[in-house]
Amino acid sequence: MAFRTMTDDEIAEFLARPLVAVLAIDDPGRAPHVTPVWFHHLPGKFQVMTPAKSKKTRLHRTGSGQLSLSVQTADGPTARYVNMQGVAELLPLDDALLHVMVTKYLPEEARAAYLANPPEDAMFNITPQHVTTGVIG
Repeated sequence: MAFRTMTDDEIAEFLARPLVAVLAIDDPGRAPHVTPVWFHHLPGKFQVMTPAKSKKTRLHRTGSGQLSLSVQTADGPTARYVNMQGVAELLPLDDALLHVMVTKYLPEEARAAYLANPPEDAMFNITPQHVTTGVIG
């Protein structure tokens, strides 16, 4: 079984897909808090929407601001992944990001209803400090 890292073009194409990432944030005294999230990737930045009162925002406010994000797929014998460790800034949800995410993740017929009452009202702007990628198979 072969292994290689992804090229920059492969990373951008992979992260543009409507894949669900796994976000991990330190939970002192316990194992890290891990949750599935929608994400948006820009050069040098990841963005994740979240409710301002969620456990992940509470942990972020009381912690170091560091977190990890993992995006992975498996297609038969081939697996691809992008793992990122970085520092997050918690901000009010940007309306442009909300529209980008809804377009990326929801079918057209479901978008208006989601936009009318989104569960998210905050967002993480995540600056990667370390990114690893791989294609296995």
